Formats: sequence, structure tokens, C-alpha cells
Amino acid sequence: MAKMKGFYELGAAFGMKINKEKAPLPPPPQNQATAPYNFVSLTNKVLPAQFESVEDFGQHVSAAENISCEISLKIETLTPLFIGGGQGTKSFAPVNDTPIIPGSSLRGMIKNIFKIVTCGTFRGQTDYQKKGEDFNDEHIYFRCLMKNNNAALGGYNWSDELHKVYVNRMVREDTDEDGKKFIAKNAHPGFLIRKTSGQYFIAPSIYTSDRPEDFITIKKFQEKYGAVKFRDSRVHWVGKIAYIVTGNQWANKPERLLDAAAYKKFKEDLKALRKKKDAGKISEAEFNDEARKHGKQIIHYTDLDYIEPNREKWLAVPDEVLNSYRHDRNRKGVDLLKVKYFLTRDKLEKNTGKDFPDVDTIIPCHFLTDDETVTAFGHGQCFRIPYENRIGALVKILDNDSIDFADAVFGKEKFWASRVYLEDATSEKFSELSTATAHLLMQPNPTSYQLYIKQGGKELKYWDAPGAQIRGYKLYWHKPADDWKISPNEDSRLAKKMTPLAKGSNFTAKIRFKNLSAEELGAFMMVFDLDGQKNSAYKIGMGKPFGFGSVKITPTLFVESNDAYTKLFDSDGWKNPCHQERPDAYLKAFRKYLVERKMDKAWQKIMDELKMILNWSPAERKGWSDWVKSMNGNVTKKGDVDKRFIQRAPLPTIKSIFEVVK
Repeated sequence: MAKMKGFYELGAAFGMKINKEKAPLPPPPQNQATAPYNFVSLTNKVLPAQFESVEDFGQHVSAAENISCEISLKIETLTPLFIGGGQGTKSFAPVNDTPIIPGSSLRGMIKNIFKIVTCGTFRGQTDYQKKGEDFNDEHIYFRCLMKNNNAALGGYNWSDELHKVYVNRMVREDTDEDGKKFIAKNAHPGFLIRKTSGQYFIAPSIYTSDRPEDFITIKKFQEKYGAVKFRDSRVHWVGKIAYIVTGNQWANKPERLLDAAAYKKFKEDLKALRKKKDAGKISEAEFNDEARKHGKQIIHYTDLDYIEPNREKWLAVPDEVLNSYRHDRNRKGVDLLKVKYFLTRDKLEKNTGKDFPDVDTIIPCHFLTDDETVTAFGHGQCFRIPYENRIGALVKILDNDSIDFADAVFGKEKFWASRVYLEDATSEKFSELSTATAHLLMQPNPTSYQLYIKQGGKELKYWDAPGAQIRGYKLYWHKPADDWKISPNEDSRLAKKMTPLAKGSNFTAKIRFKNLSAEELGAFMMVFDLDGQKNSAYKIGMGKPFGFGSVKITPTLFVESNDAYTKLFDSDGWKNPCHQERPDAYLKAFRKYLVERKMDKAWQKIMDELKMILNWSPAERKGWSDWVKSMNGNVTKKGDVDKRFIQRAPLPTIKSIFEVVK
């Protein structure tokens, strides 16, 4: 090292420019997804708290050797920081015109890291009125009606398997009276009805021998009602008739619209082509190209006269199915539970001439059943359906319902309160960046299962795939915030203006703690020690995907002295009951507990991943931003969609990405 130092000094003396920086990173592989986040793995079992039951909590916290006092924090922003001060505000969270970091924000970040370093539980919330502790235990919705031609490198096409899953749910093979096999639809037409009681039912659509075909060609529709002006999915009411419009493929090319005879021939031609495809005489791509020549040609419709009049045949919609439908985060078409396309009772009775005293609203739908129980419903025949598994079904942790360290320290609702209390962080030194409109903050999207589920092997695992497991705790990488302002060609209607604090701003805060065991205090201090890593930083606030919120935290531990309550004064006046102490003994106590519980090896594995994603060093490497940027799946102009997004390229592990910057 001395020789190397002398070399740099010698070079400087001769005016040489010596570049100590590492070489720029190469671009990421084109068959590999990139994202501003990654996942710290879950352990296969929970590290239990030091007491086993609710009844044992009181004895545990009253132990004489327990420790109390506080941890002081110095916080420095390494990238711009923004925490909104209220709904729709562009200003940083203020108190008396001075920015603060709310204690609630600090608590959320620290508790999340605490759960990781203590091999805690990973729990979801099934009550849709509240956010889950670690994730929302919901059903993810999907639709894969058509296979696509966007095969990833190696020839694998993710849509093959998902298409098969979707089709098997929506149709079945059946046999007619003559013994001939045919494909029958599992999705039945009906009407979603909200009764005056607030309960939802589906009235099946009845069939009669004189009932006409339930579709009209778009060309005929336009001849009957004039040029179609709408360009989206909708329910279009004309008296008793409800036209069920899905998509707009046909709307942009009216010259390709067919009359009834031409449409019949078109269908026959497609049927013949499908046989050729099934026989291997033409490819899937060739078939799809032919099918797209004329696009969508028909609009399905239903009639209010088709409502099943027998109330006993109406099917109650379970609350679970309703709540799952309400929380389909990616639905872009018709929401059957919103008022836009309803018929209210007065219009229903006016249009039919019949009385419906128990009906509040009605809208046509299609639905799936399992033994006469509604399992899913939606707009159109090929609607979005939920995966059978909830997210929680992919959490494979033993004793995930046990009491963990986070329960013991941060409190367990209805049983005991927290023993740590985080104050707001106040600013000692700060400066603001100029106000600007930031990129739209997109919500996490678990529909992208190639990112959220552990992958391995050639075929992608999806939410219902055998053996599928969720990847773990989602954390954001550190990176420079060099591209957070919206560009001129981006849609700014939903984007927000903000005035972030500049990097280099400083805050101080205190964490008070009460009656923690040595092991619990050691676990808490491990949040900041991170197994001895010196170059760690944390993420807090908004804008994490584009680099905001990286902060360095320096803790100082104070613990109560043995004579804290027996000696009130010292030579300087009032005696401080606490004294500064190094955390080494408490960190050692926590490590010993891990060994005793035979969790030390599993703990070390997740700590290695946590240290990598919280390491600040990669953010200083040129080219790092390309490895941790969002893939563009939201088109701002034609051709912008990232091919890796279309091909569902899987997200590498934290370790494999971090290896690049070593």
C-alpha cells in the first residue's frame, strides 16, 4: 500500500492524472430483467421470541436485567429525499417551516429491516380494509387468451403455459346427444345484481328456443345506430338491449368491417386454418397473422328479457369473490361494481315494464361457478380471472404464526404495546432542490410474476405453478437520482410536483426503548451494525425507484446506569440516568441466541443479501444505474416498450447482480 501511495504522489508531482475509480460497468445482459428493487430471501423457519405465549410476555419484560434508555441517530441524505407533508402537497413534511422525517416513516423502515435481521414472520392481511403487515394477501388476476410470438432467448415462450391455464379454466371438452365431442364454455352469461339489501347476486341468463344469436356485426351495428364514437370497453344500453363492447381493435380500421355473410366465411376460413395449425401445417404466428387481418368483427349483446325470473336460481356472490374483484389492481376495462354502466331500478322497470322491488342496480356479466358457487365474474366472455392461489400460499415458512422478535419489541396488536418509540427526526442543516414534476410513481405490480416469484430452470413459475415460492422482502437499491424529472413527451396528468431536499441535508432523531433484553437490544442494534458493514445506507420516503431516499444513519447507544434511580445529582447538577455504551456485548448476545436456536447459518445467508442491497458503494460506479433501472412497460411513444418486459425476462438474485460490482 505504501508503494502504491508513493506511485500516486509521484504521478501527481509530474502532473499525471491518475484515475483511482473502477472501470465503468458493462451493460446488463439482454435476457435479464432489471428493476430498481430486489428481494431479500425468506428463511424457511422463524426465529422465535424469547417467550412462547401471550401469557409469558409480562414476566419477560419485567426481568431485572432488562435494559432501557435511548439511541440517538444522526441522519445524512446521500441522495435527494422527499416525504410529503399531506395529501397532494409538493412540500417536504414540515413543522414550523422546518422539514422533519416523521417518526412513523423511520419506524416503518427500521421495523422492516428488523424483521429481516431477526428471521421474522412474513404475514399477509386477508382483511381488505387494512394493509397487510408484510404484503396484501390477495389474488392476482390475469388473462392470456392468445399466445404471443415474443419468445425469449432460447425459444421459450412464457405465454404457452399461461394460455393453457387460462383456456382450461374458461372452456371444457363436452359431448353432445350424438356422442360428438365439442368445446363448451365455462363462462356463463348473466346479470350482476345488487339488491336493496346491499348483497350481490348473479341472475343467470335464460335460453329459449326462439332466442336469436347474441351478437351483431360491428358493420350492422353502425348501420343501425350510426358511427361508433367510443373507443373503449363498455356496456352500451339501447332500451332493453345491452351491447357488451370489449376492446377497440376494429374501431381504427372501419374499412375492414365485414357484413354478416362475409363474417360467416371469415369464421369458416379461420376454422380451417386452425385445423392446419393443430396439424402442424402452419405456425402459430401464421395463424395469428391471418386472424388479425380483419380484427374484431362482432359485438355481443344481451336482453333484459333474459333475466332468470326465479329468485331461487339467483346465485349469491361470496364476499371473498367481491373483495378479490374490487382489488384487481390492473383492470383497465369495465369495472362492474362502479356506477358508470349500471341500470338503476327505475330504468330497469321502465325498460322492461316489470317490477323489481328488491333490485338496486343491474349490469350484464359473465361468470364462473364451482358446484353452483360463483368463483369469478367479469365483463365479456373472456374476462380477467384470479389465480387460484393467494400470494400467501407461496410463503413457505415454518411456524409463520408464532411470536417473533418484531412482535415482542414493536408490539402485538390487542395484546401488548411497543417497547420502542421513535421521535420525529428534526433538521440541523438542509437545502431544497427546485420544484419540478417527477416521474409518475408506479405501484408495485405482482402480476409480473417473473420478478416476484423465485425462478429457476427454463420455464417461468407463475402464481399457480407447482412449487412456486415468493421471493421475499422487497427493498430498493441505492443509485444516483439523476433522472427523476418528467420529460416533455411523458403524460403529466397523474404526475406530481415535489420539492425534494438536496443530498447533504442532516437530521437528528432519538429512539427510546424500554425493558429490552440483551438479545432484543442486540437485534435492534444489528439493524444499524449490519454484521459489521461500514458502507451501508437505508431507503426512506418517496421516489425510491428513481434514486430518492438514500440516507446514512449513525447511531449512538445510551443505556441506563445501575444507579439511575438511586442517585439524582452528580458534581454537575442533575445526574444523567443514562451513559453511552458500545453495542458489542448486546450484538454478541443476539448472535449467541441465533446459535442456540440453530439459526445462525440461515441468518448469515439473508444477512449477506441484506448487506449487498444496502451497500452504498455500487451507487458510485459508472453504469450502475443501467443495472437497477425500471424496464419500460408503459408506452409513452411507439416502440418504447422494453423487449425484456414483453418476454418476461426473469429478475436475477441480489447476489448475482452484486457480483458485477465487486
